Amino acid sequence: MLECVRGSRRLPLSLGRACLAGAWLALLPWSLHAQAVDPAAPPLPTTTPVPAKSTTSPPKRVVTLGEVIVSANRRREPSREVPMHVDEVSGEQLQQLGARTLNDYVSYQPGVFLASQGGPGQGELVMRGVSTGNQTSPTVSVYMDDVPIGGSTVYAASATFLIDPALMDVDHIEFLYGPQGTLYGAGSMGGLVKYVTRQPDASAVSASVGTDISHTEHGGMNYTERGMLNVPLVKDVAALRLNVLDEHTAGVYNAVGPEAAGGADRSHTQGIRAQLQVDPTDKLSFNLSAMAQRLAADGLSMADYNLQGQPISGGPYNRELNHREPFTQTLQLYSFRASYDFGGATLDWISAYQDFQNRSVQDYPNGFLDLLNALGPALGIDQQLSNLYVDSVYDVHKATQEIRFTSPKGDSFDWLAGLWFNREDVWAHYSLLGDNLSAPGKTYLIEQNTGSRFEEYAGYGDLTWHLTPSFDLAAGARVNGDTQRLASQEQGPVAGSPGGFRISRTGSDTTEMITASYRPDTTHSYYARVSTGYRPGGLQAPLLSSVLGPVPTASDTFGSDKLTSYEIGYKGSHLDGHLNIGVDAYDIEWHNLQLFTYTLGNTIIQNAGDARIGGLEGQLTYTTGPWSLNAAGAYTDARTLQSDPAIGIREGAPLPYSAKATATLSARYQFELAGHGAYAGATERLSTSRHAGFAGDNSDPDFHLPGFGLLDLNTGITLDHGMTVDVYVRNALNRRVAIGTLNAQSINFLAALGGPMLVQQSTPRTIGVSFNVPFH
Repeated sequence: MLECVRGSRRLPLSLGRACLAGAWLALLPWSLHAQAVDPAAPPLPTTTPVPAKSTTSPPKRVVTLGEVIVSANRRREPSREVPMHVDEVSGEQLQQLGARTLNDYVSYQPGVFLASQGGPGQGELVMRGVSTGNQTSPTVSVYMDDVPIGGSTVYAASATFLIDPALMDVDHIEFLYGPQGTLYGAGSMGGLVKYVTRQPDASAVSASVGTDISHTEHGGMNYTERGMLNVPLVKDVAALRLNVLDEHTAGVYNAVGPEAAGGADRSHTQGIRAQLQVDPTDKLSFNLSAMAQRLAADGLSMADYNLQGQPISGGPYNRELNHREPFTQTLQLYSFRASYDFGGATLDWISAYQDFQNRSVQDYPNGFLDLLNALGPALGIDQQLSNLYVDSVYDVHKATQEIRFTSPKGDSFDWLAGLWFNREDVWAHYSLLGDNLSAPGKTYLIEQNTGSRFEEYAGYGDLTWHLTPSFDLAAGARVNGDTQRLASQEQGPVAGSPGGFRISRTGSDTTEMITASYRPDTTHSYYARVSTGYRPGGLQAPLLSSVLGPVPTASDTFGSDKLTSYEIGYKGSHLDGHLNIGVDAYDIEWHNLQLFTYTLGNTIIQNAGDARIGGLEGQLTYTTGPWSLNAAGAYTDARTLQSDPAIGIREGAPLPYSAKATATLSARYQFELAGHGAYAGATERLSTSRHAGFAGDNSDPDFHLPGFGLLDLNTGITLDHGMTVDVYVRNALNRRVAIGTLNAQSINFLAALGGPMLVQQSTPRTIGVSFNVPFH
């Protein structure tokens, strides 16, 4: 198989029998080369959090160390009582900072990184350094309320495409650090990001409208319109809440060459969400939710660079194109939740269905085009081509069902038990083609249709024993099984093995958790936690031979990889609540890493070696009078434990996208202006350098991502009737720094020969203003 392009880097067609898109094309340059802790407040400027209603009455023994309510343990409870590192950021804070995309707001979380694969909706999340660069499947899960979003396997391109939700009526976002395998299952080895939306209110009619207008240097004007309407249908019993959003983002990158255009990466996002909440009795409630979002981008947010970090197409934001690269992502999500309080336990029934579709086009660099035109006749191609590109569609249909029983918090024991089912059907269509140079029409080099099914079923639970009013011991486990099927049909003059195949497998995995927590008083909490996480094994196309002969290391299956995390932490409040501190240390042992390896013109997935990650995380908040000062930081030492000479990974090599040190520092001052409440704040985001791949990797050249410091400023005022006006400046010093690369092995391969490496730069200075007008 060959990992060719954005949208097919790690997908079913990439698992083709010999070498799919460009097995010949990638082999040719290869041959030429051979010859030649949880804080009291989040690290962002703080605002008063929106209070959330707990679903259970807190017993007397509960220590209220914080007011932010999270659902990390599948219970709504104060974040400081959760014995793990949990961060929370409110939707208001993101609006005040002008943070609109996932890439914007994860940058405020030390130890969290979005490895962008071209722009919004494309990339992979990394937490605590749990990444191999070119990922087979995600190591961080994304949830919308109680529903996981997007695919979870290599067949769904789930490490390439992830949902970038428009912030429609989001109450807050939770960041759960470390493996969350016991409660959240596969794909949460590094952690989990959960979007928590505001719920319908049956007590009164309310509405709001808002707009955001900004200007980005080297780009242009950006604007967003949003609206919300909440209508009680039956007073205090039923309510409907509607949200709409329309967002336009100016492009920063320029296309040069045959497809020259300014703002080639401009995008347009539209979204609508409806929620119906019905509470017939105090014990019974229903919630029905429907959401649709469409993101359309004109091209990649990437520019051409060499491996030395210099732009090679005439400018730092320039990309040479022979063919335009539109990208479209659509999500339809429907969910139903029913809850009933039996007294001794609460039943939650959560059903969901989603259709998640990604269509991408990627232009191949001139190096591949020239090689194909030179050698086309030998491959049976009778047309010279003016361009070479990939057009791919990946359509994920996912149905999930969860049944969970949760006990109320008691004086002696709490417990939770649940069943889980997930079925993912993926249909993928892939074409490698080019426009004919002299004759009208197109030449298809490869066409492939792939179908897969992933069925996952699990039982899970945990038990907390309150040994004393101040000491708890908790243990949990999850037993998971899966069945997988993969089928493909492929044809074309450069198809590795024309024809088709059908294969299947079954697998099982178990995750465990044990936690001890100690709260000697109302202001201090200590915990120790051992937890595990995993990614399921999977299928890849039978690889009996390659262009150069047999591949003895190839197999049509690969196994699960699993990690174990050992974590200790402290959360405390000092100086009569003015100073709040959270600190934790962890050690992660990662076994049987799933890696893409490149051999004899083919890319295959193998379990190769182990890694170890050690880290420290800390958060500090100090408030006095009108001032609020926040600091958060993370130290991460992520490295391999074995060398692999065949692919050039050395022992002790840093894991991709893990910075040794990251931090966020912020200050906020609240004051009165003309009788109205106002604020002014500043935030600095800091990071040391990163590697985009494994240093020395023969098949996937590394690109050095330098350290950076980015300054953001914001100020705002609350006017009569609750109207707010917020003004922000992002990247105020207009610093340009490489923050990510496109991890496509064929592209990176060409970069090793002097071709372009596709690199994303930090967004230039953006100045904007946001208005929000509520109606009651």
